[in-house]
Amino acid sequence: MNQSNNEQNESKLSRRDFLKLGGALTIGVTTLGLAAPLFKQLSGEQIQLDLDKFISTRKKDFIDYTRAKATPTICFGCTNHCGVIGWVQDGKVRRIEGNPLDPNSMGNTCSKTHGMISYTYYPERLLYPIKRVGKRGEGKWRRISWQEATQEVGDRLKTCRDSGHPERFIFHYGRDKTKGFTKRFTNAFGTPNRLNRRAICSSNRRVPLMSFFGRDFEWETQDMENTKYILNFGANPMEAYQGGLFMMHRMQKARVDNGAKMVSFEVRPTATVNCSEEYFKVMPGSDGAIGFAMANVIIDEGLVDNAFWKRWANIPLAEIKQHIKDWTPEHAEKLSGVPAKDIRRIAIEFAQAAPHCTTMTARGSAKHYNGTQGDRGLRMLDVLVGNVGREGGLCLSSGRMWGGGKYGQEGLPSVSQPKPKPPKPKAFTPGTAAYEDLPADIKEKVAQLDPKWQKKYQGELATPAEYPLAWHWYGMKVGQLVQPYIREGRAKVDVYMSFAYGAAYGYPEAKVCRDVLLDEKLVPFHVAIDIGYSEHAALADIILPEATSLERWDPHSTNCYGLVPYTGIRQPLVKPLGEAREIQIIFRDLARHIGGGMEQYFDYENVEDFYKEWYKNISARIPGGWEEFKRRGIWQDPDREKDYELYERPVPYEELVDSTIDPETQVITKVIKGKKRSVGIMMTDADTGEMKPVRGFPTPSRKIQVYDPIFPLAAKSARLPEGDPNGNALPTLFSIPGFDDLKEDDMILTTFKWNVHTQGRSSQWKFNAEIVHTNQLFINPKTAERMGLKTGDEVEVTVQRPKGLTYRGGINEVVGVVKNKVRLLNGVHERVICFAHAGGHWEHGAVARAENKESLPIKEPNSGLEKSVSNEIWWSKERGGTGNGAAMNDVLPINPSPLVGGQNWFDNICQIRKIS
Repeated sequence: MNQSNNEQNESKLSRRDFLKLGGALTIGVTTLGLAAPLFKQLSGEQIQLDLDKFISTRKKDFIDYTRAKATPTICFGCTNHCGVIGWVQDGKVRRIEGNPLDPNSMGNTCSKTHGMISYTYYPERLLYPIKRVGKRGEGKWRRISWQEATQEVGDRLKTCRDSGHPERFIFHYGRDKTKGFTKRFTNAFGTPNRLNRRAICSSNRRVPLMSFFGRDFEWETQDMENTKYILNFGANPMEAYQGGLFMMHRMQKARVDNGAKMVSFEVRPTATVNCSEEYFKVMPGSDGAIGFAMANVIIDEGLVDNAFWKRWANIPLAEIKQHIKDWTPEHAEKLSGVPAKDIRRIAIEFAQAAPHCTTMTARGSAKHYNGTQGDRGLRMLDVLVGNVGREGGLCLSSGRMWGGGKYGQEGLPSVSQPKPKPPKPKAFTPGTAAYEDLPADIKEKVAQLDPKWQKKYQGELATPAEYPLAWHWYGMKVGQLVQPYIREGRAKVDVYMSFAYGAAYGYPEAKVCRDVLLDEKLVPFHVAIDIGYSEHAALADIILPEATSLERWDPHSTNCYGLVPYTGIRQPLVKPLGEAREIQIIFRDLARHIGGGMEQYFDYENVEDFYKEWYKNISARIPGGWEEFKRRGIWQDPDREKDYELYERPVPYEELVDSTIDPETQVITKVIKGKKRSVGIMMTDADTGEMKPVRGFPTPSRKIQVYDPIFPLAAKSARLPEGDPNGNALPTLFSIPGFDDLKEDDMILTTFKWNVHTQGRSSQWKFNAEIVHTNQLFINPKTAERMGLKTGDEVEVTVQRPKGLTYRGGINEVVGVVKNKVRLLNGVHERVICFAHAGGHWEHGAVARAENKESLPIKEPNSGLEKSVSNEIWWSKERGGTGNGAAMNDVLPINPSPLVGGQNWFDNICQIRKIS
């Protein structure tokens, strides 16, 4: 509001009005209703508080705490999955607050928690099964019954399974937090094609962690609360980061109580940057260069924790010193722009704080062509200073569901799916129907794989031959290649099922996905399971409405930043609205319809009974059993010590029985369930000098694999050119193809996430969309001045096809062109332009589209949802607002990293042109 309008409103509000406003605002934030707006339009950009209307419409939503019921559950607003408590009154969720028993969030929440209420009750939510009646994608639908939907989908699936080609059933999910329940269905069906989104998310940074520390540690757990020094390479826990909410409070506590210092290397001024003591603008993709230079300094200055390195690194320090000798601070300055004197100073400060110091990496460092090897270099910093697993350092805490003798979970109760469990799909080996169905050129690629990967190969969608490190440790499917590979004939499809999935909008070159889904020869049948009418669901033949996270059950498990493992339960606060159903019911009914043995794995009537069995070992530990576990929502062993130095813990005696010790490596192995497995390593006891059996790390050598032969083996299998740095066994520095010869007008287009949104999945949440609803293009003022741009100018961004060994790499062509408005922002790197990818939706309803009209495919009266909000979209262009921004993903190239397949989101060379 301008000053004159402020004065006008101030004259209208009495002291009593202000008191009423305080109460009204409390109610508004509490209930998150979608009724009358707080402001009304006067003229142009002037708005006036409509207090009486606001209060009158909110009175019905007052919470009477003597009548309301509180139930703990798990938030699904983002990847953090915090423990929360929902308040329900008169059958409706009125408020969500933090669960203080959650050791990660400690009772804190963010705005995305409130978004769960918004998406549960938003007017254009899908509540009934619908079937298309026009051409696919035409937007014409009719309502059908669940019986009809189950029969048609089930018949299609049964025909596919009976044909002897179950792999032609493709299940593609976006955010699946059922902890393997959907895998239960695909395994029972017999398809390996349960495809995820890991490649566009975090595979580039998970591979360095699993390579260094073992499969069980795909995600680090920094001991933020006790640290004294943080090196942040492109991570942003203050806004959007897996574990961010858990880290931010501990990080701030460390800064206040411990005097901890944080140094951030970024391309733009994030909220995390603003909480840092120092910020350095870096050229995209240069994080690894800074890390190698720091390692160089730490070695030269004699600051290495030699005892730790000698004990736990699998390569002599002298070899590392020789390997990185040329990657000096001066060399890093040329690549990154960070002054060499600062790199040298910060490296010394970091090492002197050890072991109470830690690194932090994320997409900013890893989502580049050189990101996997660069992150390996950053991981090496922690090993050099010996902070791994130590108080205040880079810790490795147990996550996922417990049981089965997994590393670091000794003494924890088994938490796993009820039996019987379906067998895993078989590998595609010569003679099997699935293998013989492969194209000849794909068979040639499979034959080139190392035998260990040939034995695990299950087709190009689940295990692409060119990206063996995407499925070496576990299945990080290269999701951005699914539709292109289908188009190229690398895989055949009978039934394509998408689950809470948005590739048609949110994947790179999303138009490729849309084109494939529109081609009924390539995809004969598409069934979408979703909550809303997304761009992806709009291209289905049948849409099945799913229950929201406030209406369903799920198990919960993740790594604990308090370093004591815990688990929780997502439980429904209210019954699903309309005819929406939980995924567990949808799959149960489909399995029973398909038959052929599938039904035995879904032998339950009540979903709660299924999870009661799942958590029976937890209930046995709690006085009051299952009901008390539900009342708490969280369980943690109060007597368990923190997960410090798991690698030094002794191997239990029962595991040593009948074990053998390799005389050369000292690795302890034992035959478990018919397979030879390592369980520990013999190491010298520091006090007695005797050799004792300790856990070590869950790697092949039971040590930290700074040198990992899996990289050259993968390079050989994928037929990379000899000497290609992606296949180096040691962490290696190299440039991003095309970055060494940028022209004067070339810029680097990067993306980011808004702190109130979850990728492109939350733009329809009205509570959050009112906070952020557009995505202007941020640019440095100096760069803008050179280009003759000012805030509000419209520009055209042209993105080029990337170079290098990537999908269609090196082809001289334009990927796409996008228009957007410029916003000048100090602190952005001069070579970088960036804008959030959560904008420009053309489906998902009035809120996401920022249009003053509804777009639900079928209007259902008396649905139990809020009334229409189309008249409340004050940011629509019709109301003189900004609109919903620009959809950018069509112009971002499909760009998987060699061997790993992670999407290189931030390597986009582009040009900008001002639109007159």
